[in-house]
Amino acid sequence: MFKKILIATDGSKHSQKAAEKGIEMAKLSNGAVTAIYVVDIAKEYAPIGDVSFNIADEVVEGMRNSLMKKGEEATKTVEEMAKKAGVPAQKVVLEGHPASDIMKFAQDSKMDLIVIGSIGVTGLDKFLMGSVAEKIVRNSKMPVLVVR
Repeated sequence: MFKKILIATDGSKHSQKAAEKGIEMAKLSNGAVTAIYVVDIAKEYAPIGDVSFNIADEVVEGMRNSLMKKGEEATKTVEEMAKKAGVPAQKVVLEGHPASDIMKFAQDSKMDLIVIGSIGVTGLDKFLMGSVAEKIVRNSKMPVLVVR
């Protein structure tokens, strides 16, 4: 059974559904969950084509702080859901590349399962699966549950 479940969240409706399933699985196996959010600040101010922007450090820091706060809120929501269900929970907010850092954290923490929503906050319904979820499914060395 899955005792240590990593729930990747971005605060979206899809990740909320994923959290519900992950918590349900943890409860059935007397396991615990960890909610993870990875701030991808580079994506927020990446150059467009050949055009790059000189963005003031204060602006970048403001964006970073805003995204870190969003991550704290998203992981706290999952933590509260788990505690309400009687499932031990913790939360982690990292800065980096979402797919690779979620997989690295899962590996380093010896998680049994990664749970992720099929579509992230971009809400691009034309894609079957969000890019982070797809990268994790393709590259993870451990089981992954993608929740629609």
